[in-house]
This record gives sequence, structure tokens and C-alpha cells, in this order.
Amino acid sequence: MTLPDITIRPLTTVSEMYELQKIEDLVWTGEITTPIHQTITVARNGGIILGAFLGEEMIGMLYSFPGFYNQQVYLCSHSMAVKKEFRSGGIGERLKRAQAEAAIKAGYRLMTWTYDPLETANGYLNVGKLGAICTTYITDCYGEMEDPMNQGLPTDRFKVEWWLKEQRPDLSAGKEKSLLVWKQGNNRLPVPKLINDDLAGAEVVSLSVPANFQQIKESDLGLAREWRFMTRQVLTDYFNSGWAVAGFRLRRGEPVHEYLLTYRNSLGLPPAPWQKGE
Repeated sequence: MTLPDITIRPLTTVSEMYELQKIEDLVWTGEITTPIHQTITVARNGGIILGAFLGEEMIGMLYSFPGFYNQQVYLCSHSMAVKKEFRSGGIGERLKRAQAEAAIKAGYRLMTWTYDPLETANGYLNVGKLGAICTTYITDCYGEMEDPMNQGLPTDRFKVEWWLKEQRPDLSAGKEKSLLVWKQGNNRLPVPKLINDDLAGAEVVSLSVPANFQQIKESDLGLAREWRFMTRQVLTDYFNSGWAVAGFRLRRGEPVHEYLLTYRNSLGLPPAPWQKGE
């Protein structure tokens, strides 16, 4: 579904912040919405808050604010949501690209946000389309959450880096090996089996991740936990050894997609502020 008559614009008024809250409440049922005194203050002090509109109806939102660490300013993209009936129409990507344009205009070079690495629709957008990279894995980032998307599992997250003025890496020429062996189990769901330790000579490694993690959670929470803990181990180990997630391979119609990892120092990027001195 494509919606060509969508417009994206900054949110600057109190009434628009009320509409933002309504979308938050629809998407994250039961969670406390962001207070209007917070969003309006952010909008007036270097943050970027955007709405996607179909006519006069706000159908999507994006909320980001300035971050500062180790004497460097960057943009923290905290939340993005689209009403359910308008998803799969490319609105999320349009919001992110509009955010990037506004961020560059405002003087930002780096943007960061978190997402669940097993939510591969987000991985495809963030890494595959936008060109974000990741070398930071946060275990149980937000603690226990009770919303349907997160209930029952540790809230592990990637903290990604989107270098707004840098070229995205080309991983197509590197010698590639696979990190994780999986098989198809009950209900055709993918089951992680073992980690491949024979990666000698690899310049790129691929890591299989479920194509539909929410379906696995609904069908077999134990299997979802297997995927969480095995990918946590692999990614934490490889990030600590100098590798970075820098690509995403979409395998349409298959039970898994793949992250692509390469050595961070081959990307020609500066360290993220939170990595300095590590």
C-alpha cells in the first residue's frame, strides 16, 4: 500500500502534541504517553518532532531530542509510530528521511535510536534501507514491559548509529560465512541450533534472525527466548571483538532474514560518543 498524498511536517503546537499522544496510546496500549510539557519543550529547544498527515488526520509521528555525551551533540530518535491501518505503506521510511533532512539542516551529523534486533521489519528499515550501523547491544534495555510487543521477554536493544553525511558501506565483495545454523521446526517456525565457530578468513558474516518474531512469541514463547538468548550471545561477543552490523539481507518468503556484520574499523567511521575511551 502506497499513500502518495501523505504530507510530513514539524509539530510545533500544543494541539498537535495532543494528536501525537493519541497515536502513542493507540500503538503502545497501556503505556504512559509522553507529557505535552515535554514534547513542546523539546520542539522549542533543538528537538525534531514530525507528524505524517493524510489530509488533516495525523496518522504517524516521530519524536527526537538532542543528546550530549563526551562533548559531542547528536540527535536521539526516541519513538516513531504509525496507525495500524496505514502501515506497510512506507510512511516510517518517509518520516525517517524527513527527520534526517531536518537534522542535517539543524547541524547534526549523527543520529541514534534503539530497537529490538529481532523485530526484522525494523532491521530492514533501519539497517537495510537507511544504512544505520550498530556496535552496541544493550541487554534488557528498558526492563520488564507489559505491552503486547514486549511482554514476556527481556527488552534487549540495538543502539544504532546513523551517520547522516557518510556513505553507507558496500559489503557485497567480502568473503562471507554464516554465524548461526538453524532448522525448521513445528509450524514451520525457525529454530536456532548452534553457533558456527569456523569463520577463518571471513570479511563478512551473516546472522540469521526470524522473519516474524511476533508470530514466534505468540506460538512458542520458549522458542522466542531461545532466539533472544542465542542472538544476544553472538552479537555481544562479536561487537566486543570489533565487528559491526552494517547490512541487512531480506529473504522474502523465507522464515529468516539476515544481518550482515563486518569489522567496524573497515567502515571509515568515527567512534560513537558513547564508545570513546572504551
